[in-house]
Amino acid sequence: MDMNKFRLRSFVDRLIELGEVEIHNEPVPLSELSRIIEASRKAKLFRKAGPELVEVAAAVCGSRSRLAAAFGLDYREIVHEYMRRMAQPQPTVEVPSGEAPVHEIVLTGTDADLTVLPFHVQHEFDGGTYISSAIDYTVDPQTGRTNVGCRRLMLRGRHEMRANLTNNSDLKKIYLKCLERGERLNVSFVIGSHPIDFLAATLRLPADEIGLVATLRGEPLPVVRGVTNNVPVPADVEMVIEGYFDELGYREFEGPYGEGYGYYGPMHIDPVFHVTAITKRRDSLFQSLLHSGRDLSRADSPNTGALNAEVSAWKALRAAGIEPVAVCVPTSTGRQQHVRVSITQKTTGQARQVIAALFAVARFKHVIVVDDDIDVFSDEQVEWAMASRFRADRDIVTQGGFPPHYMDPTMEEGDVMTKVGFDLTVPFDRPNRIDYWVAQAPRFERPARFRTVREALESGPMFFAHIMEAVGSRDGREVALELDALRDEGFLTRLDNGEWSLKPKNERKS
Repeated sequence: MDMNKFRLRSFVDRLIELGEVEIHNEPVPLSELSRIIEASRKAKLFRKAGPELVEVAAAVCGSRSRLAAAFGLDYREIVHEYMRRMAQPQPTVEVPSGEAPVHEIVLTGTDADLTVLPFHVQHEFDGGTYISSAIDYTVDPQTGRTNVGCRRLMLRGRHEMRANLTNNSDLKKIYLKCLERGERLNVSFVIGSHPIDFLAATLRLPADEIGLVATLRGEPLPVVRGVTNNVPVPADVEMVIEGYFDELGYREFEGPYGEGYGYYGPMHIDPVFHVTAITKRRDSLFQSLLHSGRDLSRADSPNTGALNAEVSAWKALRAAGIEPVAVCVPTSTGRQQHVRVSITQKTTGQARQVIAALFAVARFKHVIVVDDDIDVFSDEQVEWAMASRFRADRDIVTQGGFPPHYMDPTMEEGDVMTKVGFDLTVPFDRPNRIDYWVAQAPRFERPARFRTVREALESGPMFFAHIMEAVGSRDGREVALELDALRDEGFLTRLDNGEWSLKPKNERKS
């Protein structure tokens, strides 16, 4: 197996070739990393971060174009390739420690010192220094199933961290069961992963979840057991922090921290993680995510989350017997609350069917449906459709009683959520009048078919640009003069939508 194909450094090299990376060769203090990462839309590569002069890559998942590079496809093709791969599960293949690149350097005991890693303050009011890019791997002691998720890590000491186990997650459920039994929970945190691994880590499916990493990669996944906790992780990643959550449970404050809605999450009580080993490649590349802020479209998790949400929407619509033209989950919302769908209308009421199907998907709060002439990935076109096709008294659908999203800043404790659908489609039975047609530039592609304007109109009514094409005009002024002559002769009239037409012979001047 190719141990470099899905490593972070190889992916960053590819992004550099594509012009997607801003490189900083100068020394950069850890305090300045987040400001620089937020400052532009490009991914970042720091060659000399912090006093240890560590290499750090950041925001590598922070755009649709970079996710497209991860799959080697145009972004709009990814969702179909994603679903194809999910239908063809791939295996994991265990490799010995000596063959695993992530075990090239193994630090245990006092050598496993967290303070040499570039934890850094990421938002002004954060409760401490953080690693934002951890993917957690564990094995449920009760079922033997692997679990994979995403976690932020807050530095506590040389060998301890705090992590967010407050939100409902499979890892939290597994840990609570361990506490009931008075047991520790072994977990390994991977630092430095390919974007596809993050997509797999944010799926919540009833499966052996490390296999989802293999499946989304589209080929067998090499895994290696932890040197101190026996937890399997991908063997080709950059770095692993091994250890365990202790059996003492929830006892220390973690946070505040900038969250996915762009606001801060408050402090909450969480358990303590104890480090037993740090393993890494010799040339390991550290990773940081852009997690929050005012412009969420350039952050990592809104982009990976949007792709996963688009796949969920396609599945839900197809299950309801609806084949959309395109689906877009805007990244600027941060938490995938909005979804846009374009459809080809064949009967009345199709937009309402789309809205009903997507209300059933927990993550969606606002559903927007447009016709197939609107590009759902274009904010400008969707705004135009809202302005020109939407009537509030006719085109809003609401439904209440849904559980609120985690940390939704519009919700108070005990609230239930109301979902809203916006039908921005043209009414199916609207009259075919020119004032409902979309204006666009003419295209002159066919050769001339007639010698004169009169001959062209003898074949049937035509719009002005079509007359120009029919007689081979690339100017138009001479066509206007010929039309004027026909008008003077009493031969010319106009139809309701503005076509030029010859009068019936019995209405022409003699």
